Amino acid sequence: MTELVIQLSRKFQYLRLSKIFLFACILLLLFSNKTREILVHSSSDAFIAVSSFVGLTLLFFTFLEKKNFNLQKLITNNSRFEIPICAFLGVIPGCGGAIMVMSLFTRGVVSFGAVLAALISTMGDAAFLLIAVKPEAALIILPVTFVVGIVSGYIAQPFTKNFLKEKINKSISMDDLPKNKTSNKFYKLWFCLLIPGLILGLINAFNINASLEILGVDIILIFSFSAALFCVLLWVLNPLTDIQMASIHENSYRRVVDTTCFVTVWVIISFVLYELINLSTDGAIFESLILFGPFLPLIAILIGFIPGCGPQIMITSMYVSGQIPMSAQLGNSISNDGDALFPAIAISAKAAIVATLYSAIPAIIIAYLWHYLIG
Repeated sequence: MTELVIQLSRKFQYLRLSKIFLFACILLLLFSNKTREILVHSSSDAFIAVSSFVGLTLLFFTFLEKKNFNLQKLITNNSRFEIPICAFLGVIPGCGGAIMVMSLFTRGVVSFGAVLAALISTMGDAAFLLIAVKPEAALIILPVTFVVGIVSGYIAQPFTKNFLKEKINKSISMDDLPKNKTSNKFYKLWFCLLIPGLILGLINAFNINASLEILGVDIILIFSFSAALFCVLLWVLNPLTDIQMASIHENSYRRVVDTTCFVTVWVIISFVLYELINLSTDGAIFESLILFGPFLPLIAILIGFIPGCGPQIMITSMYVSGQIPMSAQLGNSISNDGDALFPAIAISAKAAIVATLYSAIPAIIIAYLWHYLIG
């Protein structure tokens, strides 16, 4: 037995205890009827409403990259429009566009104003959740962040023209990172699950309740929960931390799966935490949020300064569930940089910090204009 444990520890020594611990906590929820129901339905909703669309979007952009779409050449040939182009890259759901802009900045291709435009425009992976669950709100919030990003970029450009003008010769190497040894068979299985997931996601988008009961068992619920749990498992098996994943730009279909699984995990956590808190407090804690009144947008903006998409996904999940107002979501959407802040800090900490502080100004202005004028 001891020898078996030693062999397993050697084989899976690259796994992260924090991920294993979280996975164990998720599985523990299955042992109680109430928590099991919360976990199953939250995970099912996460896979159908979010994961399928995240995967499809990432597949599309990976396909474009594999077709040798030359972004640097496009910006160089249209340097007058670098800020709108970078803002557009930022507003694309996910953090890939903003990370690409940060990479171009280090090579001297784009200005700091363009970086600011991208970081203000991006919602990170939280955009996937917003689009999937509340598309009508996304049609307002994403264009607002896009326009605010462009305006902020142009306003800041004259004052930041020479900011970090010298090239930053930092690069993020994969050589020292742990290798993901997960078999390609798992990734192929994930893509097989994506197809029915997309079908269910489209059905869900039209507010049609999809269920297929056989002998009293909801097959669709079981499928979507199993698929979500499989996403969590793939995330656990990936030895890279979320920061490391965000800091490297790897154009591969495995990366599509890894990123989608990362988003899925955070969405599940957000949904489950919301339901558990709601259950344990009988809804009192969320009802008390109204007491914060005009401070809610400011709190959401400050949370936006936290690097990573996890906290931002939680804010968005609170918005789509009706716990915080649109003004708070708008402020958070403008102030947060998602996972793009990780490579930004790694490549140029000064640029990342200054851009984050700059983003607070339009975030506060827009959030409170919306709060007092629209509500």
